[in-house]
Amino acid sequence: MKKISLITVALLFALFLSGTALVNEHLKYGIPGTCSTCQTLYREGYVVCENTAMKIPLWVSYHLTKAYLAAGTEKRKNYKFLPDPDLSPGERATNKDYSKSGYDKGHMCPAADESRNPTTMKECFYLSNMCPQWPQLNRHPWEQLEVKIRALTVKYGEVWVIVGPVFEKDSRKGTFKPEEELGPDHIWVPWGFYKIVIFQSAGKIHSIAFQYLNQDETNDIPAHAVAIDTIQFETGLDFLNTLSDDEQKGLESTTPTAKELTELGI
Repeated sequence: MKKISLITVALLFALFLSGTALVNEHLKYGIPGTCSTCQTLYREGYVVCENTAMKIPLWVSYHLTKAYLAAGTEKRKNYKFLPDPDLSPGERATNKDYSKSGYDKGHMCPAADESRNPTTMKECFYLSNMCPQWPQLNRHPWEQLEVKIRALTVKYGEVWVIVGPVFEKDSRKGTFKPEEELGPDHIWVPWGFYKIVIFQSAGKIHSIAFQYLNQDETNDIPAHAVAIDTIQFETGLDFLNTLSDDEQKGLESTTPTAKELTELGI
């Protein structure tokens, strides 16, 4: 009995370490926030905090490496958009919600970043990883930003990305409001989107952040650069909270210049 107990303990400890490693990989810079109607779901390729009232993510965080990109062989055409199997009906979006809505199912964690194996690719197509995104934005400016971030990953070896929606506030209630609601599950349409990228160079932590409106947008990436503080103010989230206050202040208060972004290849 004692031997079996020791084996059981060892197995449980191994599983704990495995789960912790997976969590830490994508959440190195902390959990930005949660809410009373949110569920945090841990995937192999990313972590998503899904707002089950809005039926879209509050945020998605993921670690991307040069090796992950090099291993990318899965083809997008072989995968379909699916309701999240870990959420119940009434908590999740379905394909019917997006049908004839005029909006794309916009990946927060991009499929091209998750093509390294069948599991990461399949999970990337769960609708909990999607937001209603204006087609021109999704297929052009937003996609170009994703391409640049992959190039940055190859250059520096790895990056961490935190991405999600931005909503306008109802001035009377002081709460967030959707631009509109889609389908029978009332999917919230965001006002815009943010993307934060963290990477290291010469032993220093660097961060850049961008914001786009959920409408026709320009392909001028530097014109969409913002300070992380701006995104925190608009969303109520707290990014980079595993760092010291001084480190956070230095990284979150500055907006990268066009010259700095050009030097990074963005």
